[in-house]
Amino acid sequence: MKMALLIFTLAMLLVTACVPDSAPTEEPSGPDLEPTPTHLPVDLTPAQLAAITALSENLGLSVESVKLVSTEAVDWPDGCLGVQEEGVMCTQAITPGFRIILEANGREVEYRTNEDGTQLRPATVLMRWKREGGIAGFCDYLTVYLSGEVHKNSCKGGEYAEERLLDILSEADLAKLDEWVQDYGTVVIDASDPKGVSDRMVVTLEFVGLGSQETVSSSTEKELLEFAQLLSQSSQLK
Repeated sequence: MKMALLIFTLAMLLVTACVPDSAPTEEPSGPDLEPTPTHLPVDLTPAQLAAITALSENLGLSVESVKLVSTEAVDWPDGCLGVQEEGVMCTQAITPGFRIILEANGREVEYRTNEDGTQLRPATVLMRWKREGGIAGFCDYLTVYLSGEVHKNSCKGGEYAEERLLDILSEADLAKLDEWVQDYGTVVIDASDPKGVSDRMVVTLEFVGLGSQETVSSSTEKELLEFAQLLSQSSQLK
């Protein structure tokens, strides 16, 4: 009986020794997991946050994809924060604020703010266009910024509008504009009537791209002028 009990005990010990230890619990992984969310730094000033938010909205990007490059305190010379647009009047008062440089899509742009960020103006001009004179007495002005804003105004009726390229251009038009930005540097076009002509029409365009070409073909010149005129006339080009 004792021998049988001894054999049974040894057998149980052998069975227990053959059972593997429980595998450690692994953290789930794989493509089905949600990525860890990222957030803006909590130490951003109101002015920095206003600029980053504006650029992300104007370009249709997440705020996390906008990089803060630099911030400089500046006493701006007027209520327009030193950003001059044809036909726009500015209050003549020193306005303390900041010059904020941001980077998105590999391109740097400048915003200007007052001290608390409640006033914000883009400052990296991409295109300026104006049309004055003619029999109809035109006085139309357009400023397009690399950060995606479009400001347009007319002296007739004091019209002024601020829009976004994302809202008024099709994907094809946005791609064409981006192509011009990459290819051309500073291009100046004067499509005005000759001086001395009765009811002379003055039409000029300045394009400030990031490329190296300083001259454009006659066909591209025509495209740029038509593009600017369409932007000045309509907010629904899609």
